[in-house]
Amino acid sequence: MTGYSSEDGAIHDPQSDVVSRWTQSDLGPAREDKEGALKSDDIDQMPPASALGLLCVYTELLAKQTPIDNLDDCRVDAFPLAKDRAQGDSVSSGEATPVSGTEIHCCPAGYNDAGRDLIQLGILSKRFLSRRVPSITLKDYLLRLHRYCPMSTAVYLATSMYLTRMVTVERTISLNHRNMHRLVLAGLRVAMKALEDLSYPHSRIAKVGGVTERELSKLEISFCFLADFELRVDVSMLTNHARALEENVGYYSDIAS
Repeated sequence: MTGYSSEDGAIHDPQSDVVSRWTQSDLGPAREDKEGALKSDDIDQMPPASALGLLCVYTELLAKQTPIDNLDDCRVDAFPLAKDRAQGDSVSSGEATPVSGTEIHCCPAGYNDAGRDLIQLGILSKRFLSRRVPSITLKDYLLRLHRYCPMSTAVYLATSMYLTRMVTVERTISLNHRNMHRLVLAGLRVAMKALEDLSYPHSRIAKVGGVTERELSKLEISFCFLADFELRVDVSMLTNHARALEENVGYYSDIAS
């Protein structure tokens, strides 16, 4: 993790327990406010830099859970997910994830829906993998985006929520040091379009993010399919998510200082 720690100086172990608590607490309706807890109207008062810091800490924590020798496989339990979708028992809509492009070919006779989903998820996931671990840290990468394309608190928190669903709930992809930069970039772009009336030009986001415009388009589309197009968030969901992050990793207000 790059330059962050919890209030007592360390992330509580085991790391999987921390993520599990976040997953169970930040995707449901907002809890009744307690004294001193984050209230719904406090989201507007949270500085974007603080939300950016929480996104950075959370993403790096998820990446640390992926063993280094497993970086070549960025999917986690994709077959059970595909089977669930085929049977209609998934957390999401239950429909098979469609994929466009020449990379998908007709499956041989006998392939079931779960097998097709597995192939599609593998193709989508690999689009986010860099050839090697980027030399720029995630913190510096996010600060670069925040400097040249500053975004709102809601966009940063929504991106964190999308990653939560994809990595720890739906388990369509695992997050590691080779794919986290592109996943975050795509998530921010998708969240910006979903939540904001205005967004930066596609060319600007691509240039600042260090990818071509064509690559950014592919990443954005792939992200939406991996998220099963479940992109709607509201104030209560964002508040719950921010509260869960603050309770587990602390409140960060100086990432951009």
